[in-house]
Amino acid sequence: MLTSQALNVVTLLERSMHGKDKCSVCGNYTDIAAKVSSEPNILYCKNCRDEEVERLGKNFDLMKFVCIRCGSTNVKKDDLRTGINEDVINVNNSPTDIIIAVYAVARLSCIDCKNIFQVNVLDNGPRSK
Repeated sequence: MLTSQALNVVTLLERSMHGKDKCSVCGNYTDIAAKVSSEPNILYCKNCRDEEVERLGKNFDLMKFVCIRCGSTNVKKDDLRTGINEDVINVNNSPTDIIIAVYAVARLSCIDCKNIFQVNVLDNGPRSK
């Protein structure tokens, strides 16, 4: 098993051979649009970054919620928004965003008791050791 230091050296060698970084998802050598700071770093090209945000939206729609006031499962989801966490760090005006999390936010309303509440989901990526 390679250490993170060895993986970073391999990444630098591959980058120098191809002139671009390798997307961790699709494996293509291309311009990197986003990076998740983990050990090792996860690099996303623009298409894979956009697919990751879309995936969270689709999976959010599959989640079942109950009303936080009455416990009813008769809950309607509205105004779903997905994106990259607003706390994105952009270092030295780099075109690569360092992602803290991908988010989904929705307003939920209970059909039974008319309660309205909001749910925020953050996907911080795979857990590092």
